[in-house]
Parts: sequence; C-alpha cells; structure tokens
Amino acid sequence: MCFYGETYYKLHYVCVSCRVSFKQHADQRQERLCPNCAPPLICAGHDFAPPPSAYLAKKVGDHAGITNSDGGTAVDFWITKITVDPKCDPYMPRDAGKHTVLLDVTVKTSVDKDAGQPGGGVFGSLSGLINPYAFSTTGSSGVTDQAEMDMCRSNLKELPQTYAPNRTYTGQIAYATPDKSGKLQLTDPSGGFSNGTFGWEWSY
Repeated sequence: MCFYGETYYKLHYVCVSCRVSFKQHADQRQERLCPNCAPPLICAGHDFAPPPSAYLAKKVGDHAGITNSDGGTAVDFWITKITVDPKCDPYMPRDAGKHTVLLDVTVKTSVDKDAGQPGGGVFGSLSGLINPYAFSTTGSSGVTDQAEMDMCRSNLKELPQTYAPNRTYTGQIAYATPDKSGKLQLTDPSGGFSNGTFGWEWSY
C-alpha cells in the first residue's frame, strides 16, 4: 500500500483489454475486477500515467467522420448495433474457438470534393475501409487479432461497393474473432489522421 507520511493514497489499476485505468485503495484481501469486461485489474502503482490511445473511442450510435482536404465532412458513419454470436444460418456452423461479431452500420455521404484529385477521393476508398478485413479486436489477453471472414451468416444486408453523394446507406458486416468481448478497432488505411491516431474503436 502506498502512503506518504500518514496519508494513504490510491493506486492505479489498469485493464489491458479495455486500455483504461482506475484509482482505488489497495486491499490484498479483495481482487480488483474491471467493471467493463470483468478480468482482474493489474496494479500499476502510484505514479502510473496511461498512454494516449491510438484510436478514437466511440460508443454504439456515435458518429465517425471522414473529411475532405478542406476540412468539410465527406462521410459520416456509425455503428447502430453490435451482436455477438448471433444464430447461424442453417448448415453454416460457427468455427470452433471463434465468435461471430455482427455489426449494423449506417453510412451517410455528403460531397467528395477530392474526387479526381491525386491520391483519389474519399468515396473511392470507402469500400476498402468499411469491410470485415479492416477491423481488428483486442481481448482480455491484450493480444490484437485481425478480423477474419465469418461464414456463420450468409444472408447479410451488404453495403455497396460504390457510394454516391448525398445518400444514406444501411448494411451489415460480420467477422470472426477469438475474442467474445473486448475492443473493436477500425483502422483507416489512408493515414488521414494528423493527431497520431489510426482510426476508431468500440467496446463490445
């Protein structure tokens, strides 16, 4: 237990999976559990400073945006629902040791002002960004796994391959992962972030 003089100080406890920290009084008789995902927290001492996340934290329903080069919004998208291990289609069993994560997604386009410019516009890269292969998950072990194609569900409502301006699209994405719960990351391959982040992440 940390104390300075006669004053007792709280310690930092961290969850590797959720990448969050909490300050609590030390008590060897009680195991500290993560309130988000339940595994035991790790005591990181008194002077721990959590590093900034490489991803922008989002919740279900929060909008994520992609901008044109002038800073104006080109695309808004958001996850409206996350379902873990939905019922598989007939004769489409789930792979052993894998979990199915089903995402309901809405994409709203504005105007792609960079279309035809060197490097291409925003709309042309959307099908490469919002697809199962762009996602990864980080579970309670702290290991990040790239999402895999899931064969459990074949009757998904697919998002388009080509996006038009000023439209709203809805669709579904399913992928397989060994992690039943944790963090879901979507990495932007364009490198368009200037603040050191790589994309967005959601808890599931």
